[in-house]
Parts: sequence; C-alpha cells; structure tokens
Amino acid sequence: MSIQKLSLKRHTLIANKLLIAMSGLSRNTKRDNSYYYEKHSFGLAKNFVDIKWTGSLMKQILAYVAKCNSQGHISIISEQELANTIQCSVRTVQNNNKLLEDYDIIRWDRLWGDYIQVSLNNYLEDFLDLHIKEAADVQNISYNPEMLDEDNNTYTSKGGYTSVSMEVIYQLLAIKNINMLRLALRALYVYESDVNVQKDSEALLSYTEVKHILPKYIGYKAAIKEMASKLSEIFRIDVLEKDDCVKTLLEEKQPRKSIIEKIKDGFILSFNLTGAHDSKKQKEIEKIRGEHAFAQFKNFFKSFGHYSIKKEDIHSIVHEFGLDIIEKSLTSVQRHLQQTYIEESMDAFRPLVHEMESNFFTYIRKIANGYYQAKINAL
Repeated sequence: MSIQKLSLKRHTLIANKLLIAMSGLSRNTKRDNSYYYEKHSFGLAKNFVDIKWTGSLMKQILAYVAKCNSQGHISIISEQELANTIQCSVRTVQNNNKLLEDYDIIRWDRLWGDYIQVSLNNYLEDFLDLHIKEAADVQNISYNPEMLDEDNNTYTSKGGYTSVSMEVIYQLLAIKNINMLRLALRALYVYESDVNVQKDSEALLSYTEVKHILPKYIGYKAAIKEMASKLSEIFRIDVLEKDDCVKTLLEEKQPRKSIIEKIKDGFILSFNLTGAHDSKKQKEIEKIRGEHAFAQFKNFFKSFGHYSIKKEDIHSIVHEFGLDIIEKSLTSVQRHLQQTYIEESMDAFRPLVHEMESNFFTYIRKIANGYYQAKINAL
C-alpha cells in the first residue's frame, strides 16, 4: 500500500523574508562601514524572529504555504498525510501546530479524527510580503497569484517573494539535515535576487555569507561543500575556489561591486535552477504552450460545436496542474469525443458536446484534477 502524501500547488509564492527567517538571520551585520540587520531590512515580524526554526517546523510551514488557498486557508488536511509528506511523526506535527499557534503564526482547529483545518495568520503580509497601497480600492481587491507580476498598482512589497515549483517543494520537504535545508532556502532567495531581479546568469553565495547563517560548528568550507553537493537534485551547483573565482567571475564578465566583494572570499557557491525547477521561467513557458494546446483542441472541437474559455483561465489551469497534465487531459477528451461519436448514438453524443459547450473550463479542470491527484499519489 502506497503512503499517502499531500497534493500541493504547482507553483508556490513564498515571501523572501520568510525564506530569510527560516534559513537563519545573518550574523554578519557590519558591511561597508555601516550596520545591516536582515530583521529590519526585510521587515520581519517579531514572532517569526523569536520562534526556533527546527527542521520539521520549517517543512511544516513550507507545506502549509504550498497547500493553502489565496487567503492562506486550508479547509481540510490530514495530520498523517502531512507527517508522511514532511517525513516526521504525527506527534511532531501536532506539537508544531501548538507552537505555531502560541507564536500567533497560524490558527488551527480539529475537524474529526486526524483531519484539521489551518489558517495562516496575516497571510498576505507575513507569508507573501504583500501590503495594500494606500491609494488602492480596498473593497474591490481580490488577491490573484496569476496577476501579481502585472498588478503593481495594488500591492507594495519590502523584500519581494519567490516562486517555487512543486518539484522543488517536494525535494525541500525530503531534506533531513536542517543545515542543508537552511542552505537551500537561502539559495532560493539569492537565486530570486541575483537571477530573476538582477538578471545575472547565476546565483552566488560567498563563504562569508554561508558561514554567518549556519551554526558555527559547521561553518567550515569542507562541510559547506559537502552539503552543497547533496543539493544537486534541486540546483545545478558549482564550487569556485581561489583562482577559479577570479577567472570565472572577473575575466568573463563585468561583475557588480557586490560580486567583487564575494570574489575576495576566494570561495563561492554558484547556484542555478533549470527546467521545471525554475518556477518563474517555467510558468512563462507553460502559459505560451498552454494557449497553443487549447487552440489546437478548439480547432478539433469546431467540427462538433463551439465553446469559449478566457486566456486568464487557461493560464490559471496550466499554472495549477502543469502543462503535462493539461495536454494529457485534452488528449483524453479528444479521444473520448471521437470514440463516442463513432461507437455511440447521437443521443449519447449530443449531451457530451453540450456539457463541454456550457462550461469547458469546469469540464477540463475536473479531468485534469483526477490525473493530477494520481500523479501526486505516485510520487
């Protein structure tokens, strides 16, 4: 019998300040003859700073953020499935919930058996770092994760957010070593900052940056290299030392001042996300290919009838289930139509066409959800 795990969102938005808090606040506070505190720079709430972030606690929060709806609410979740997903005991899940509630980070309530419902407190502010602008029409605001990159008139953010793919989330939840998890979370933030914002070709973490977020007992280069090598299922990682730092980062490029400071360390970890692991790039690719897939199906369907579906609904469903599931669903529907047309009577065929014409988005979403749940259970 297979172990049941949680089904999570295809892409999850996580506040950079939450990644920073869980990875460990940097102890390197003196920079460029001034003082820099990540707690203040990212606007971290006191409860997120004061709580002790254990490995299971970090993974439980990641699972909640990857499971909740656009309001930060999970209407029903199994403690056993959560424990299976983050690889701990049910008792640990229960203790973590009590601790998170004590720190006013979540609210939870038992429904029956091991089923509970969970709400993330101050979801937009603390988990996405989104703050409604004063000039915005508050009554007409509805948070839509698909529109965040375009909707700059409604929200403001101090530290921004990172989009993390489902594949990466599951791999994070499988990490057993807490310091490896800290390093991975910090690398995700740096990738967002360096690659997605600064448009660099890679994310760079210097020895100084890494050792000041990890416990002192493990902050030496050999241990850091070993941990980084074990994150290769998530990132493409290169370790640059001594002359490699200069040759790779100075001779071939024109680096910013911040990168030059990292080079002086003589030890740099280079991180990259590729393929499905790069959530932001993957979403853009899937949008285009998703539109093409629906256009092909519509061209096939016009022999039987006509339906309409909004472009934003196409983006939403591809975003939710992934392009592979949507293509599989459209192929399945096409085959079902062809088979019904050939083998069944028109009395059976017409209601099928009418159902699709009435609300094709709902029809295809129901099929996609079935394939998606099967995919998750097979992981």
